[in-house]
Amino acid sequence: MADPDASVRQAAATNPSLSPEALEPLLADPRTAEGAASNPALPVPRMHALLDHCLNGTATVPTAVRR
Repeated sequence: MADPDASVRQAAATNPSLSPEALEPLLADPRTAEGAASNPALPVPRMHALLDHCLNGTATVPTAVRR
């Protein structure tokens, strides 16, 4: 996305007509990653991979409540 307006880049990244291949570079760009990650055209396995990456090292296993 070469548009200088951030809102235009974000809107373009959320366009559901984009192919998964077109979304990959948008996911890698911090200026468009949020919009691309919320794009309904993003395949479910890729969504899971993004979540796994975000949660890597920060997820905790719930423990029983001690009384």
